[in-house]
Amino acid sequence: MTNDGKFLFTCGGSDLCVNTWAIDVTPIDNAIIMGGENIEPFINLIEGGRDGQTFQDMKDFFYYAMIKSKTEDTTKTRKLDGKVPIDQLGNLMRAMGHYPTNKEIENMKNEVNFGSFTENCEKVDRFDLDTFIRLFVNHRPVFGIGRPHIESSFQTLFKDEKDSSNVAREVFLQDISSEGEPLPIPELGGLLEKLVGKPNLKEVLGENVNPEVFAKEILSFEEVEEDDEGDTEDGYDPTYMGGSPGGTMYNEVIPEEP
Repeated sequence: MTNDGKFLFTCGGSDLCVNTWAIDVTPIDNAIIMGGENIEPFINLIEGGRDGQTFQDMKDFFYYAMIKSKTEDTTKTRKLDGKVPIDQLGNLMRAMGHYPTNKEIENMKNEVNFGSFTENCEKVDRFDLDTFIRLFVNHRPVFGIGRPHIESSFQTLFKDEKDSSNVAREVFLQDISSEGEPLPIPELGGLLEKLVGKPNLKEVLGENVNPEVFAKEILSFEEVEEDDEGDTEDGYDPTYMGGSPGGTMYNEVIPEEP
């Protein structure tokens, strides 16, 4: 790019061409102005905007995370500062239908930790609703996760098996607890109990694990009908759709109900 930012040069591959591109940032500047200031541009990128159900859900989950960080069973009046501990970030993302890996969560935590490090050389261990909204918009996947993704994951994880669509329970547990980001068997049992109310792995998984049954019966993923795809933007996960107003919360006091 030239020093004045008006031209960009790119080199081709096998065609050995060098291209010169004129840069016009006017449309970007106009989009920024139309998008609003501070957190507004990010809210406008959420389905339904400030009046949407997604934004309302984000506020509700964030509010609950604040209450939880102050002890849920207290009988005293809670004074909330509008921030939650950084270790709640992964739970908030998952509550919104985004399922980041442990590595992705670590990257998001680092983004919060060192967000203002260059200004004051201090790490941040708590974040506010605006930060949560920015992280959600910037890190969520473009499309939601559905049954096809589960089936594809089975094919990748169990590609050495004769039939990746019907995997023996022992093989499933072995690979889940040892491949990629390992999921310990005890932790898996706790998750299954929360999902289906049964901690017994043999009872829940059966002799063989089928990706379609796993997605439908255990993860409760619903199949999106083709007729409904037009109701979502580019097949986006319907978890993110909806509508109801709200605003950002700061320094509020929530009295205990009798």
